[in-house]
Amino acid sequence: MKKLTNIALIVFLACLLFPSDIAAKKKPDWVKQRPNDPSYYIGIAMVPKQGSAVDYRQAARGAALKQMSSEIKVNISSNSVLQKIETDYQYKESYESKLQASVEQTLEGYEVLTWESRKEYWVMTRLSKEKYARAKQMKLDKAKMMAGSYLADAQKAIDNYDAYSALNYLAKGAISLKDHLEEDLTYKTVDGTFNVGTRIFGTIQDVFRRIELEPVQSNYQIQFSKRLEVPIGVNASFMGSTGEKRPLRGFPLKYEFTKGEGTLSSQSKTNMDGYTSVSITRLISKRKMQEITAGFDFSDIADAETDEEVKRLLQIFFPQKQMPTAGIVIEVLKSKAYLISEEKVFGDLDDKGAFTGMLKTELNENFFTFTNQMEEADFVVKIASNFVSGDERKGEGYSVFTVFADFTITIKDLNSQTEVFTDNLTGIRGMRPGNFEYALKDSRIKLITEFKKKIEPRLEQVDM
Repeated sequence: MKKLTNIALIVFLACLLFPSDIAAKKKPDWVKQRPNDPSYYIGIAMVPKQGSAVDYRQAARGAALKQMSSEIKVNISSNSVLQKIETDYQYKESYESKLQASVEQTLEGYEVLTWESRKEYWVMTRLSKEKYARAKQMKLDKAKMMAGSYLADAQKAIDNYDAYSALNYLAKGAISLKDHLEEDLTYKTVDGTFNVGTRIFGTIQDVFRRIELEPVQSNYQIQFSKRLEVPIGVNASFMGSTGEKRPLRGFPLKYEFTKGEGTLSSQSKTNMDGYTSVSITRLISKRKMQEITAGFDFSDIADAETDEEVKRLLQIFFPQKQMPTAGIVIEVLKSKAYLISEEKVFGDLDDKGAFTGMLKTELNENFFTFTNQMEEADFVVKIASNFVSGDERKGEGYSVFTVFADFTITIKDLNSQTEVFTDNLTGIRGMRPGNFEYALKDSRIKLITEFKKKIEPRLEQVDM
């Protein structure tokens, strides 16, 4: 027992003579007053010692780094890509706003000093301005060297008439500069001095100018809803430095409707002869004159990247308006049809057939060209409509009249002598005050509206 008492006394005396390290550490000058050293970027932060030690230490260091990075001013060089090429304004503005935020993430080689009391945790980070400038220059030089290497590979591909490989190299060159778009990208080689960023941009445009896309046939006539048996083809060639043209092989082309709408077969790259094609599998639009445009399939390069910022950068270096294209006109021909109509109004046949006229106009615009000679027709369209007067409902000083309408349409293929389509509408009700004629007009309008809504979409699926 006496031995334990002596040990406790020794410990107590030690605490009096040798306070804890925390209490013994003298508060450093940088905690008392912020240093003023023009040779360094400095950040100082203090956080209360709350929560876990890991959390408050990380918070203090993060705050110190943020303060230090704010001292590093980012300037856009007059010789930068952002100044030299016509960039998208929103992209440029967005890029500039991200520059300052990215500084903190790229800092390296800084010193860290800490001090703590019982309640506070302090961190000071400092980075030599000379060391920072040297590291930044090394990164820039490396990026320019990499971009220059890709540019040289692209030029070799151009000399070999390989436009697709050239554009891929140029895309990689642009990506290698993504963190340096605001800097002077002047690059020195044995062949001279040039801005590697603007040279890549200019070479992309030059490759596009050398590409020639020529449709095998510039105009096609097809019938609505029918599969096109003859493929829509394009021949692609590439002009070399000597002016010689050669077939452009392995080049991705994208075909799309730029006027009208339809479904196309799968896309493909040009073959050994520079030829590629697609087929229209279905027409959706009813426009008489439509257009398909074939152009460079930029997604073949852009979709290989997962970073959205990189994709946006590539859109700047690969401007859509500069890409080579070829237009193919599609003239939609409608099948000829012979119309047989029976329209009853209030129990009597109506020779003028007001509703039949409305429906004929709709069918003529979208599906058929009508002829008066059955022998010239491909199809016979039979329309039967019946308008029946309903009730007269009287109110105070007025009456509301009702007319009910039924309708049936049948289409027969004269070549195969088969019925290819039939449909009907029943119980369509028109209501108007005044008299039955007003109600009749309302029933016609509602009937044609229901035809467009319910029958016409199904009619579009019929191969005619």
